[in-house]
Amino acid sequence: MRLLLDENISWRLAAPLRPHCTTVLHVRDIGLDHSPDTTIWRYARQNNFDLLTKDEDFVRLVLADGFPPRVIALQNAQVPVAKLATFLLERLPQLQRFLSEQTEFGLLSLRLS
Repeated sequence: MRLLLDENISWRLAAPLRPHCTTVLHVRDIGLDHSPDTTIWRYARQNNFDLLTKDEDFVRLVLADGFPPRVIALQNAQVPVAKLATFLLERLPQLQRFLSEQTEFGLLSLRLS
């Protein structure tokens, strides 16, 4: 898994995900913080990253333009980083399947309760 964390996701989330992914970067790591969503989308597409975001604009992009990149959209995710990391790591098999399978779906929406 190669994940690019959108700027609305804390950069601190990268550390707990790194042991489980090939690469995890935050947009600030590559100088794309405060960049338009389309620029981040293009970078992810050109560099074989999938996106982890809370931003509905990426949902619209994947529905309009298809994938890659695939989008993992988090809903109700205004929680501490530790809680978000636990939530994602508990769903790691689901995330790995979604990002590795050859399917027609480019969007996975996850809701924190």
